[in-house]
Amino acid sequence: MTSMRLELLGDLLIRGSDGALVTIGAKKSQALLAYLAMKPSQHVSREKLAGLLWSSTGPDQARQSLRQTLSTIRKELSQIAPRQKILIEESDLLSLDRSVSCDVPEFESLINNGTEEALKQAIDLYRGDFLDGFAINEERFDQFVVGERDRLHRLAVRAHAQLVELQARRGALDEAIGTAQRSLRLDILQEPMHRMLMRLYLESGDVVEALQQYETCAKVLKRELRIEPDTDTKALQREILQIRAQRGEEAKRADGRKTVLVVEDNVLSRELMNAVLKSAGYSVVLAKDGAEALMMVGREKIDLLVIDVDLPYIDGHSLLQAMHENGVAVPAIFISGLPGDDVEVRAFEVGAADFIRKPVKNSVLLARVAKVMKDEA
Repeated sequence: MTSMRLELLGDLLIRGSDGALVTIGAKKSQALLAYLAMKPSQHVSREKLAGLLWSSTGPDQARQSLRQTLSTIRKELSQIAPRQKILIEESDLLSLDRSVSCDVPEFESLINNGTEEALKQAIDLYRGDFLDGFAINEERFDQFVVGERDRLHRLAVRAHAQLVELQARRGALDEAIGTAQRSLRLDILQEPMHRMLMRLYLESGDVVEALQQYETCAKVLKRELRIEPDTDTKALQREILQIRAQRGEEAKRADGRKTVLVVEDNVLSRELMNAVLKSAGYSVVLAKDGAEALMMVGREKIDLLVIDVDLPYIDGHSLLQAMHENGVAVPAIFISGLPGDDVEVRAFEVGAADFIRKPVKNSVLLARVAKVMKDEA
């Protein structure tokens, strides 16, 4: 039966045999019990404890302070477990009775076990960093805490990664995703875990979440470390983009609809053409400028472009010319409200299939689109 339990992962908590929280008053007393609890099979000398907990004083004063602290601890422990001797004193050595449990050795044992169930239990034990926020302003002890905090944190990160791998291997994608998300809450800068989560989302069929995870990773790395994702992460993003484009093409082939890319910076005109073309049974993709249109063409299969000539950043003529120079051959209908014949002549010089003057009538737009689609078939 457990006489007392110390929980050191996260805030320091001390519980009695019934699980209720109990109080050990002085921080040095708490520190001494925490140190002994982490070493359940070891005896620690008084000299070592005195040097660890009172490193800022001389040896004689440190030993005197230890004697006083031990006297106080004995009284407090007798109230917690009246019938159980918790602090074991054998000559110059100190330890805790085997009935005292502690989450740290349990955590390490479960990770060493390595099974999926053991790893689940281990990460459940990890409430937070070792003795989170706990310090006694004694250099040697506080350095010990910092070192253990880092070591146990790395163990927790490793345990999460191992558990994700085991869950993914048996096809438990939702569980693996949950564990990966939990791992990133532990350390948001784990780029390999961001990649793992991208793959898990992709395997589960959620391409949108996979790409969103890349964006999250990129933003975090830029904000915290001022770096970009590495080549492996960028390569995975490109792979996911290609898969999304392939799935989009498959869906379009399945419903037999042609896709029209409308490139128009005027919101009203853009949405009007979107509504008219969709009502006629076309699949419509929208871009507000030439730069966005180039990205769309690279990601999706486009059957026809309807391009306004007067666009920001990259004008309509330059857009089509750039596409042709890069080997992208998509028929294009230009629209323009600019005066003169030069704009129309230039459109046909760069390879336009047709040209429509603004304001564009719905019936004219549909007739010209249908004709170009038929000619290209």
